[in-house]
Amino acid sequence: MRNLIIIILLFNITSCKQNVESKNEPKKKDIKVLELKPKTDFQKNKIEISIIDSLKENDQLLKKRYPSMSSCGGGVYGLYFKNELKLIESKYGAELGFSSRKVYWKENKILRIVYREYFAEWEKYAKKYPPKKVKYSPEKMTYTDTIYKITFGEKYEFKKIANEKVISERIDSSLIDNLKECSYKMKKELERTE
Repeated sequence: MRNLIIIILLFNITSCKQNVESKNEPKKKDIKVLELKPKTDFQKNKIEISIIDSLKENDQLLKKRYPSMSSCGGGVYGLYFKNELKLIESKYGAELGFSSRKVYWKENKILRIVYREYFAEWEKYAKKYPPKKVKYSPEKMTYTDTIYKITFGEKYEFKKIANEKVISERIDSSLIDNLKECSYKMKKELERTE
């Protein structure tokens, strides 16, 4: 709860102007007003994302499950604050792997998408343990674990992460388009259950 209060206070502070002048300091002619308000949509979105994370961490979001499987997201949950969708979490399971999505919202606008792919590396396994020579052994399987973090605003911040390290910041437009399309589909599916 303490983190939530701090985040909300920071958010309120950013929307106000503060005067740098103090009673103990001598008055100067050219004292400027300190502007703490975020200047870009990108900065505003990052603040909103922090607030949503804090609300979730402090169990302030109401979780609703979409009763069917989403065509693109698998199992889908909507997380709401004061009846407004703030976050969609989804997971689509496959044999020896899964993909998941975390979509941050403000009104009808996507703020961030975190997409994770965790899948068995069948080709590597087959080269190392040819199926005609070696019996399948699941404990010898290796997996890819790739996270794509896309933050929206007047520009994109795109990060491809593996082994907890950013391995690329090159924007993949077709991936972004597919993730956005799926995000809006999941949002509509959740709206039908309300």
